[in-house]
Amino acid sequence: MNKNNYNTLYQYIYDNSFKEYRKETINGLFRAILEPVIENQKFEACILFRLNDLTDKETIIKRLSFSGASLYSYCSSLEKYGYCNIEKNNIWKNTEFVIVLGSRYSAAMLWDYSQAQTPETTPLCILYNSRTIQDIIKKIIDNSLIDKRDEYLKYMPDRRENTLLNKSIKSIVNILDLKNEEIIFSEIEKKQILKSDDTVETARIVAEKAKFIAHEIKNNLSIINLYSKISQKKTDNLTAIIEEEKKSIKESLNNINTASENISSLINDLRCLSTPYITEINIKSFIYSTVIQCDEKAKKAGVNISIDDFNDIIVRTDKTKLSCALINIIFNAIEACKAGDSVIISLLEEENEVSIYIKNTGAKIPEEIQNKIFDIDFTTKEKGNGLGLAICRKQLELVNGNIKFIHSNEKETLFEIVLPLK
Repeated sequence: MNKNNYNTLYQYIYDNSFKEYRKETINGLFRAILEPVIENQKFEACILFRLNDLTDKETIIKRLSFSGASLYSYCSSLEKYGYCNIEKNNIWKNTEFVIVLGSRYSAAMLWDYSQAQTPETTPLCILYNSRTIQDIIKKIIDNSLIDKRDEYLKYMPDRRENTLLNKSIKSIVNILDLKNEEIIFSEIEKKQILKSDDTVETARIVAEKAKFIAHEIKNNLSIINLYSKISQKKTDNLTAIIEEEKKSIKESLNNINTASENISSLINDLRCLSTPYITEINIKSFIYSTVIQCDEKAKKAGVNISIDDFNDIIVRTDKTKLSCALINIIFNAIEACKAGDSVIISLLEEENEVSIYIKNTGAKIPEEIQNKIFDIDFTTKEKGNGLGLAICRKQLELVNGNIKFIHSNEKETLFEIVLPLK
């Protein structure tokens, strides 16, 4: 059989893989290999793709279009991003790859789900600064519609095989894959958790939502990176900023700010999930320092935050969980307000507990949803994840605290955080 009539790339996967890797690991490695190019716009490189599945890869593909790299596709799936398919014959079948060639950095990753035991795993070949990459490139050149040999080779200086580096990389990849295995609950574990008490119910929330939050954080970071590069390119190439460009740059920066706020909210939710750690807190100074963290958001919205005067009071609680709850309620209050409205924070000390009241003069919470605001997965926000208040209440209950919705009408909306005294 002619060497061009069968999948010659798959042999490299067999030669370099001794196990099958999870899809989450593959997607993470895909991002990692391309990150040096994305982080440095002046990075001169040549990148070759063959991708059957774009799930969790589209964002980084878009970001690459703003890099200084030459990009070539050996598949039709990337045509919608302007990549021309230069594959001569479909001899690679289901094998996918990403290869980065740079003067000081080269990396190759090849995988094939069709040859794995399950649809969610695949054998993998991953190489850094290896002479084997040169052999792989030659196979690909032989199956190219356009002769890019000179361009490919200019980024491929002769190298000795860096065996130690590649052994270390494989060890790290295995650790990452094992970590992914620990994160993903089996069906049996899920059933056991669902039958358990409230403490383990919190673990279920963590298991179901932490993966989602991490994914959303990645997406928002990608948006920030993408739009900051758009803004940078536009400003670098302008001698005088005309009105049309001003509008475009302003929209880009607004997207950056929105993504940053989304990340801040998501990280706040993750912080709530930490193990309880009880300490003594001066509630007065704590509230002042927390409000400072909300000040920028309030100023942008034209909302005034005021704190009623009260004495120093010591409480015993988890500082992080209280901070998460307070910030969550204040942010929600600011978002319910229009310019000129107010958020007022007051304190009431009783015999065994202290109450923090957060009142806002913004829009009323509709009566039909008032009894749902602490439900998991319930949100009125277009991009909300339905975690904030639900997780805050659950976590404060672990340290003998609570959040209560008091009322919402045309004049004000009032929430209460209750904490035990020292």
